[in-house]
Amino acid sequence: SSFSARDSHQSPSTIDLGVARMAARRASLMPLLLLAACACGLMCCLPGTSFVQPPVARSLTQEDVAKLATAGALFVPQAAGARLPDEFVAFAPIVDVLPILPIFFLLLAFLWQASVGFR
Repeated sequence: SSFSARDSHQSPSTIDLGVARMAARRASLMPLLLLAACACGLMCCLPGTSFVQPPVARSLTQEDVAKLATAGALFVPQAAGARLPDEFVAFAPIVDVLPILPIFFLLLAFLWQASVGFR
């Protein structure tokens, strides 16, 4: 029922060998998947990798506010003080990478043009 017409001409030992190869290939990916899952879990658990920071306990002086305003003028995106909602804190490493994706698309366009000879 799951065999095609091409498979019906093969001997059962050939089919079993193909199934064994697929099982071996799938088993060889398991350590890699486990390593990737551990790396992702470690990235989520490291301190300081998310936007959410502990609240500041002391009050700010005018000098501190002036320093923050100066830093905000120099580093506008970082001064926005973006804070992810608590439900999405686990995705903070992914959110950190998202702004550079357009650069990869630009590089992909150059790679594509290089592959076709800049026609």
